[in-house]
Amino acid sequence: MKKSSYREPDYTFGQLMLRLRTNIGLTQAGLAEFLEVSRHAVGGWEAGQSYPKAEHLKAFIALGLQQHAFATGQEADEIRALWRAAHQKALLDEPWLQEQLVQHTPPRLNAEVVRPHGFDLFSAPNASRETQVDWGDAPDVPNFYGRKEELALLSHWIEEERCRVVSVLGMGGIGKSALAVTVMHQMRQFEVVIWRSLRDAPQYGSNKKKGQKTRQGGG
Repeated sequence: MKKSSYREPDYTFGQLMLRLRTNIGLTQAGLAEFLEVSRHAVGGWEAGQSYPKAEHLKAFIALGLQQHAFATGQEADEIRALWRAAHQKALLDEPWLQEQLVQHTPPRLNAEVVRPHGFDLFSAPNASRETQVDWGDAPDVPNFYGRKEELALLSHWIEEERCRVVSVLGMGGIGKSALAVTVMHQMRQFEVVIWRSLRDAPQYGSNKKKGQKTRQGGG
């Protein structure tokens, strides 16, 4: 029989687990089934009486990222704090964390509204004029799943708010380009659509030799 250890419950950790489970939208039984542990084990975590094993905590974190249970923009900090609070014997696997963040962190969206007087690029195109499209090296996105909230927000900013500049920001590999391509395919009010990548664009003057005169053309 395992000897019982009497210690004060870790209410701080218990509240963290309870808040995240609630944000995910699972009951104790539902989380227990997902992690393949007993409901009693989940109850012990949330009561601060015990800590999950590393594999269970990692699965819980991955689920929390998938369901956007962490504060936007603070996912990494909150996960590291949770790992420390769980008193794990091993340090958090940072490469694993970065991989999870890339897979599940939504891009940050920013918009700037500028409405010059008497000039409206966002008015509906004339029915007699065809839309001119040049997708360049835009990625092919035959199927796009998820990101419903982001698509709806971008569409609202562009169609309703008539934002001139919309930024889609985030780490590489989280689907920013696919999101932008998908939302532009849904737009119907533009007369011209042009896609260009600036990833490999040369920096003006970066290779200019001393004393050499250069001229930059306009387009």
